[in-house]
Amino acid sequence: MLFVDGENFAIGFKRLLGKRPLPAESHYEPDVFYWSARIGLICAIAQVVRAHYYTSVQGDSARIEQVADALKEVGIEAPRVFKRHKQRGSKRVDITLATEMLGHAHRDNFDLAVLIAGDEDYVPLVEAVQREGPQVSVWFFKEAVSPALLGFQLGAGTVCDEACTVPRGC
Repeated sequence: MLFVDGENFAIGFKRLLGKRPLPAESHYEPDVFYWSARIGLICAIAQVVRAHYYTSVQGDSARIEQVADALKEVGIEAPRVFKRHKQRGSKRVDITLATEMLGHAHRDNFDLAVLIAGDEDYVPLVEAVQREGPQVSVWFFKEAVSPALLGFQLGAGTVCDEACTVPRGC
């Protein structure tokens, strides 16, 4: 199973993108979500059975539904889109990702979880999931991942750098 901290992922991609043009086959809304066909392909090769994507957006319920529909269109089976408040943001993204990932691990729903996140706050979650039995692989951008998460990479743990390639000459 794949679990994506979508806000964190979109912010990391924004830094990687800089002023360059958006790569082909990318789906991106600044500070809300990012996805690419290459990430989808990597997930297919890794035999990811379900992709969970967590993010938040400012706006009404129609706006929240619009973002959820956009994520479904790119193959995210279980998007979780929360209302973001101007002053305090949304903590529901991190908490919901953590409770759902740990719940799936406890119910023995996967052997390997892929976590796309770079925040050190996820270290206790990764450790708790591993105590339940499954392995966890953390994927993120090299420049944006917390060093505390680097120990949880399996194989090519910085897959996001390869899958989110931005043309350098632009």
